[in-house]
Amino acid sequence: MNLGVNLANAQAFLDSDKRRVRLYGGLVRHRKIGMAGLAVTLAHETGHHLGGAPHLEFYHWLSSEDRATEWGTTVGLTRVFGKRRATQIARQGFNQLRAIGLVD
Repeated sequence: MNLGVNLANAQAFLDSDKRRVRLYGGLVRHRKIGMAGLAVTLAHETGHHLGGAPHLEFYHWLSSEDRATEWGTTVGLTRVFGKRRATQIARQGFNQLRAIGLVD
C-alpha cells in the first residue's frame, strides 16, 4: 500500500519474480470507498495475476481487465466471503467505485 500517493487507483505488477498488488492512498482514504470497494479492487487486481487468459497485450503475464474483473467477482470474492455475501459485496463495491469514476 502506498498511502503517500493521492491517486485513487490500484495496480497489479511484478517485482522481480514476485506478484504484487498495490493500493494507492487516494483510493484507500476516499470517503466514498468502503470495505466493499476495497475488496472488489483487491479481488480485481489479484485477478490480473491469477485469472488466466486472455492476457494484456503488452503485459502478457497479466490477465486482461475483463478477465481480472470476472475472476475477482466469481472466484476471489467468493473464496473469501462465500457466494451470497460475495454477490452483495460486489454490488456495493462496484457502486462505490462507480461513484468516483473508476468503473463504468
